[in-house]
Amino acid sequence: MSDPNYVSVVLPCYNEKGNIIPLIDAIHKELNFCLHQIVVVDDNSPDGTYNLVCEKKYEFVKTILRTTDPSLAKSIRKGIEEADGNIIVVMDSDFNHQPYYISQMVKNMEYYDCVSASRFLYGGSMQSRFRHIASWLFNVFVRVLTRQSITDSLYGFFSIKKEVLQKLSYDKIFWGYGDYCIRLMYYLQKQNRTILQIPVVNGERLKGEGNSRFIKVFFQYTIETFKLVLFG
Repeated sequence: MSDPNYVSVVLPCYNEKGNIIPLIDAIHKELNFCLHQIVVVDDNSPDGTYNLVCEKKYEFVKTILRTTDPSLAKSIRKGIEEADGNIIVVMDSDFNHQPYYISQMVKNMEYYDCVSASRFLYGGSMQSRFRHIASWLFNVFVRVLTRQSITDSLYGFFSIKKEVLQKLSYDKIFWGYGDYCIRLMYYLQKQNRTILQIPVVNGERLKGEGNSRFIKVFFQYTIETFKLVLFG
């Protein structure tokens, strides 16, 4: 598509049957001012998420089923590669990333290469006090170690120009879990891309349970951050 304001929203999914349809409807409503599509990338969910989306037959939704090599980051990569839009929005599929912010992110793409949501700017927050403090401390660690300025390199809720993404090495970024976002923000800053950070309030899941391996995930992210700084 030649429309510079054509937006593709990439939704990586795993067992989100209770959330995905309300989320698609909410995103569609928020983007009623521009041409858009929603790319649902399902990681072979056993709960039938993929079939549920297909049954709805949305004209503005592209559905992709990944049946091997499950990975959040690889699902996002697949969605980006299959997206038709010139502006890419990446967000979770469980309402932790609130659709309310999408229009603000997209409208600011006229002036920036990337707009990244942050829970740690003034006005942003999380419901869990413990998780808020732990995540904030880890992001301080990432900023100090990488000598860069993004306040929330873990959140994974952002909009970005596709032409900017295409100048990056996907192989260096899109693997693993949420650590892909640390790598993405690192390389964007290394290229001196213009990044606007906006404060956001973390939302709550409508249905199901999120990732409870909090300490283990932070340990993995710490290792990946050291590897990123040492080996690029």
